[in-house]
Amino acid sequence: MREMWPGVWSQFTRALEPVEFAKGDTILRLGTRTDVLHVIRSGKAKTTCTSADGRELLLDFHGAGDVLAEPTLFDAGPATTTTIAVTDVRTGRISLRDLHKWLVMCPEITEHLLATLARRQRERFQMRMDVVQVDAPARLAKALLRLAGRFGGAVLVIEDLTQEELGQYIGSRRDTVNKTLAEFAQRGWISIERKAIFLTDPAQLARCAG
Repeated sequence: MREMWPGVWSQFTRALEPVEFAKGDTILRLGTRTDVLHVIRSGKAKTTCTSADGRELLLDFHGAGDVLAEPTLFDAGPATTTTIAVTDVRTGRISLRDLHKWLVMCPEITEHLLATLARRQRERFQMRMDVVQVDAPARLAKALLRLAGRFGGAVLVIEDLTQEELGQYIGSRRDTVNKTLAEFAQRGWISIERKAIFLTDPAQLARCAG
């Protein structure tokens, strides 16, 4: 994939319409026509869907710089998931019509967006496979490393992420998450404080994750 020349992505994001969402607001809704793309400027959001048996499944978390868009964006089809603001969120928004103009002018943006959507689908597929093939402690260790790497380095702030949501994210019950976190803490792999999980031994977590 060709490299984007310096400044082109920041030039694109600066041109987007500013939008603000309060904590709990829906940014993209399941079943509605997806003819807009958002880029998060600040805050966190989560993407969910509902399983056949009615359970809410948490598919992904998003932070500053992340693109919020459905694979159905380019044919303006209905959204297959719902994205909700976990904190107050500021985004830049662009319509599909205006996005097409940028894609014609800057093929690098096209490649970046397609790569982002493809990577997201690949990660979600791997998570579904993990639910079948990997035990809960390994899934939780993998999730902690992934989320801390994206949002906090060695620290995962749990003020914005409940244990129930962690369970939805890895396909486990809340009590399983609670018990496994306690076991990780007892082994010295993590330290749990009021509003954060500190990854004190990422190497051991990585070994647990496989």
